[in-house]
Amino acid sequence: MALRLISGGRRAREELASQAPRSADDLGPMLAAARGGSQGAIRTLVSAVGPAILKTLRRVLGARHPELEDAAQESVFAFVTALPGFRGACSTLHFACRIAVLTALKRRRAEPPPTSALPDDDHPAAALPDAGETPLGALVSARRRAVLRELLRDLPEPQAEALALHLVLGHSIEEVGAAVGAPGNTVRSRIRLGKEALRARIAADGRLAELLAVSEEEAT
Repeated sequence: MALRLISGGRRAREELASQAPRSADDLGPMLAAARGGSQGAIRTLVSAVGPAILKTLRRVLGARHPELEDAAQESVFAFVTALPGFRGACSTLHFACRIAVLTALKRRRAEPPPTSALPDDDHPAAALPDAGETPLGALVSARRRAVLRELLRDLPEPQAEALALHLVLGHSIEEVGAAVGAPGNTVRSRIRLGKEALRARIAADGRLAELLAVSEEEAT
């Protein structure tokens, strides 16, 4: 049975681009000043990347996660703390998103296993469609996100990180590689292994596989 893993990669890339500076150099001078200890530059950087950090956490943890605000504060603190060691291998925005992903994954692993295949924010009543998306399409996407979030807690961190950056946030292979400091082939391998684990998880859960399969058929 062929099941699409998760949709919205292109939409995620468009959303990320709409929040990003016009070029990777736009935050360069501010980044240099922030690394030099300028509090004003640090505040400006945090304001620039804050929306992307919050969106990242919402996608990885869920929009109604009870620790979303705490995770956002932790991510911002980690971003500022890591600035002195950041040498610009990727954009500042992607750097901030990676830190948010790692923060979210850490919180996911600290949680007890979910009691439901669909968290509250991914149930039908909360599956609101994006522009141009049908309610059924929104529900299918919500179910995939729920499965992916659950899987991320069990994968090795490099695979979970690559899946979150590429599938959930829509970063390209090259962007993921630059953010995590790994060659493109390594990133592709991590994503492939993560997808295989996701397919195995769906196949092992008969109810979940049936729900996704039925939704796929109705959506086409």
